[in-house]
Amino acid sequence: MNIVDRRTMLKRAAVGTGAVALAPFMSHVSMAAQGELPKRFVFVLKASGLHAQYLNPAGLKHGGNSIVDSTLDGKTLPYKLAPLEPFKDKVTIIQGLGGRQCAIGHSSYYGALGGFKSPHHTLPSAATIDGHLSELFPSVFNRIGLKMGTGTQGVAYPDLSSAGKNRQMPFQCNPQFAYANLFGSISAGGNIRKKYTRTGNVLDAMRGKIKRLRTTLPSQEKEKLDYYLSGFEALKDRRVKLIDMQDVLRKDAPEVTDIYKSKVTTHHLEAHFEMATAALITGISNVITISCDDLSSSYAGIGIPSQVHAIGHGARSGELSAQECRSKMVNYNMQLIAGMADKLSKVSEGDGTMLDNTLIVYLSDNADQHHASNLQWPIVVVGNLNGRLKSKGRYIAYPHYNTARGVRTIGNWLTTITHLAGVPQDYFGQPDLALGPLRTQTGPLSELLA
Repeated sequence: MNIVDRRTMLKRAAVGTGAVALAPFMSHVSMAAQGELPKRFVFVLKASGLHAQYLNPAGLKHGGNSIVDSTLDGKTLPYKLAPLEPFKDKVTIIQGLGGRQCAIGHSSYYGALGGFKSPHHTLPSAATIDGHLSELFPSVFNRIGLKMGTGTQGVAYPDLSSAGKNRQMPFQCNPQFAYANLFGSISAGGNIRKKYTRTGNVLDAMRGKIKRLRTTLPSQEKEKLDYYLSGFEALKDRRVKLIDMQDVLRKDAPEVTDIYKSKVTTHHLEAHFEMATAALITGISNVITISCDDLSSSYAGIGIPSQVHAIGHGARSGELSAQECRSKMVNYNMQLIAGMADKLSKVSEGDGTMLDNTLIVYLSDNADQHHASNLQWPIVVVGNLNGRLKSKGRYIAYPHYNTARGVRTIGNWLTTITHLAGVPQDYFGQPDLALGPLRTQTGPLSELLA
């Protein structure tokens, strides 16, 4: 793929289009013209923990009682992170964050992205960071969720993402369904404007019926129905915008290859990363969440047929030990992230590329263990949002949770993201009461702010 001047491409695509329909999309062009480049966020989650010790480059250690801060220049990334070597100057490895305010066990569920406790099969009490940012950086799809499933699911709600209190956010599992949802307008055939207008009329009629039904319900049921109503309104609005984006979508939408139809679930994950990258490049979304797996998932496509849950409990898979399986799975995840970074780095934007204005965050939904205690929560970041994240290849390890002072948590990291996004908060999530009052825990990871 040759380097493309994205600003020029979008301006040409906008000629003759509806200004209202393209408003969120074309705002990127306006921002670039004013010297303010768009910000994009990708959150990639891995189930069953992310063993912290296998993320350390040689010579660097975490778990002490003081901050360890080192450049990655001259360091060799460990096997798990080796695919990121070409982007090492944009990689940040963060160690030592606590997360005891989140659920403990097989998963922290919403805690990984929300910094709050939410046990399994309970509705979220607040927004997670991806849901929060999706409201602040809207586009055609405010947030896209993609998940490697078992091959049978269409849409899943895996207790990872939330738009607010009691508002779970969905993940598309089936690549063909996801493609139809994101890019289906370019493959629908016929007069797409006429088709979408006709469908919009049906949605209007349904919306009217829902509004009438709403007047007969008690307040709690009205709130639930409002979520459905907002979904109908968002669908119609989205289709209006997509009508006038056909040229842009045809240019950069991924090609539907065999991996979209494959029964191999790792192929599905590859398709999800392709679609996620295309969504960023076309501008149809600024916030994407990818769930790489869950406890029932299998990485048979890369030679690991055993389920993630069994491997978490120490089971071998063929000749591979449990740890070798875990390392291979993370390495594969990093290959997909590196592929996304490579494609974004080839699309010019402002004085740099799209990768310069994107933050890719990789972490587990369960801190560093299969049965996590949440005493440390390793995070790997690619990108620095045009220098807002103070890193040109950096390793930083905060003091261990059990030390007397200097402890920082997943909440401080999520707060840091709000600062990087230019919409700072004092604290994101709920505090860890064992560490004292909230006033002692507020603020971002200041070492990471430029």
